[in-house]
Amino acid sequence: MSDEKGGAGSFIAGFISGTVVGMVATFLLTPKTGEEMRKSISEYAKKGQENLLKQKEKLEENITNLATKIADSTKELLEKGKEIVETRRESILKNIEEARKAIQEEKERLKEIKARLKEEESPKEEAL
Repeated sequence: MSDEKGGAGSFIAGFISGTVVGMVATFLLTPKTGEEMRKSISEYAKKGQENLLKQKEKLEENITNLATKIADSTKELLEKGKEIVETRRESILKNIEEARKAIQEEKERLKEIKARLKEEESPKEEAL
């Protein structure tokens, strides 16, 4: 991102510098009357302003497109995140339910073992 910011700023600075240098070189190297010179300066200034406005519009369009892409990507990532969370949640709830069933089954098995042990102890006590 910082490269893009620096790139856009450098581009605009270079564009402005190039326009100014080109105007100065043209004025110094072209012999003209005062009226022609003022007209040329006015035309170059107008062209420079138009070019700057075009560059500004392009930059604004690029920024708008980038913001839209970021918003779309963020929305997509949030949706994927929600899907992942829901999938994990369902899996965890399923595992919890299976663990509860296994615990209940083990309790029942232990009750049966305990009952059998009591039955086995009862005849031994009677024999004594």
